[in-house]
Amino acid sequence: MNNINENNESILKLLEKFIEVKNKGWVQSIRRGPTGVGATFEFLIGKSEENFEMPDFYGIEIKTKRYNSSSLVTLFNATPDSHIILGTKRLLSLYGYPDRIIKNVKVLNNVAYASHYTLVGLKYRFKIMVDFNSKKVFLCVYDRYFRFLENKTYWTFELLKEKLERKLKWLAVVIAENKIINEVEYFHYTKMHLYRLKDFDTFIKLLDFGLIRVTFKMGVFRDDERYGKLHNRGTSFDIEFNDIELLYEKIM
Repeated sequence: MNNINENNESILKLLEKFIEVKNKGWVQSIRRGPTGVGATFEFLIGKSEENFEMPDFYGIEIKTKRYNSSSLVTLFNATPDSHIILGTKRLLSLYGYPDRIIKNVKVLNNVAYASHYTLVGLKYRFKIMVDFNSKKVFLCVYDRYFRFLENKTYWTFELLKEKLERKLKWLAVVIAENKIINEVEYFHYTKMHLYRLKDFDTFIKLLDFGLIRVTFKMGVFRDDERYGKLHNRGTSFDIEFNDIELLYEKIM
């Protein structure tokens, strides 16, 4: 370990907790589905679940992933600054497409990059544009033939900087092996990597290069009580795990 003096106590506390969990070996997931790996680790280190936009553990944000799973890391969620009038529900209304099961309800589960266009349903395309002069990140919308339609949805640099620096100055990525026995998932938490954020300028350049993407997650509930209602899981800024050291300095 090196360069940890500014947050030494928190790092040592988390490392101690991780070793305790690792030494337990295989543990049963406390929840079914993709979020089980994170919920189980938080339970094992004695952390209650919450959605507050603060770091998970004494100033350190914890991300968990299965060993062979997708390498994408969600950094944070950020509703556009234009959300009051020109937010994500407007995007859903204008550019959403029918859910694959509930055909009369629109969904918008799409990614957007600054490096290339992405298809939205069958009619539209999204592309991110980073404007360093206005200090805003715009979502540009085009028709399927690449004709520009609008860029009314945006995030300010100020908003993104505040989100990043408040929650993600320190990042721990915990990796777990997993197995299924009698339809029950088990985890063995085997590795933990610790990182320190470089700076916001690095973040915004990676976004401009297309190495950080924006993900819209507006789906629909399919359970009995909420069937057909909007399930908005937020708008996130994500990076591939393999690119994490472009944004962070690895500490351990």
